Amino acid sequence: CGVSGMAMSGMLAVLLTALLLGQAAATANLDRYHIDKNEVAVVGVSAGGYMAVQYHVAFSSLVKGSGIIAAGPYYCAQDNVELALTTCMTTPSLISVSELVTITRNTANTGFIDDPSNLSGDKVYLFSGTKDTVVDQGVVKKLQDYYSNFDADIVTKFDIAAEHSHVTANYGNACDNLGSPYINNCNYDSSKDILSHIYGDLASSVEMVSANLLEFDQTEFIKDFTPGEVSLAESGYVYVPTACQQGAECKLLMAFHGCNMQASKIGTVYVEHAGYNEWAEANNIVVLYPQAQTNVLNPQGCFDW
Repeated sequence: CGVSGMAMSGMLAVLLTALLLGQAAATANLDRYHIDKNEVAVVGVSAGGYMAVQYHVAFSSLVKGSGIIAAGPYYCAQDNVELALTTCMTTPSLISVSELVTITRNTANTGFIDDPSNLSGDKVYLFSGTKDTVVDQGVVKKLQDYYSNFDADIVTKFDIAAEHSHVTANYGNACDNLGSPYINNCNYDSSKDILSHIYGDLASSVEMVSANLLEFDQTEFIKDFTPGEVSLAESGYVYVPTACQQGAECKLLMAFHGCNMQASKIGTVYVEHAGYNEWAEANNIVVLYPQAQTNVLNPQGCFDW
């Protein structure tokens, strides 16, 4: 919500466009990679999940699907911090999906966001743990209702006893733990199910190649603001599978971390252990990990919603 949210989205839109058009020139030499513009998706957890929803809806002509963990509908907060921290997290009964759908359509009519008819048939995966005490499961069910209004192809997973976290098959805290780095081992590979729903049948995962995890310069894509003003770090991360570095046409996944999951807080734990890289290496998916940072208005380093 607010100026920083629009600036974040604008920066990320510029970055995505540059990647698709082969115009990016960053630390990781992103312009070298051959990205299939029809195979772009977004994923995220918590605030990052909200950001992924915002991005999917706003730029629906560029994005084919989303994987959302513990987040709610587009424009839920309506530029109001109190709504963001109450209605959009703990009180789903106050979320009016019909109102948000109307706002979406009206905003699209102004040309500010893409036509939401693009969402029809898009692959959407939604996860919420039964023990999540931060974002009520009902909030994610409101997101399901929201996407249903646009005829998205939705898969849900609401039956795992997980706390508020990115859920993995073999890494992180106990499944019912709430705490840093907000990655929990629930013996469930959410990354696999997200990617298989969005992209179809996958080749079996392989070990990630550490040398394929690179930094890129985010400042190149920030216009009219300093990184601190829009709460974005100077550097982000990108995982580039070996085949993609060798010229293969590749898919693109943008993965947004949650609050207190940025690199300045937990290092590369999320970008290395979310589980996406192993599937990406085997299936020619470039994974982009934008990074937020803290500022006075964003003390937890959240992506804006």
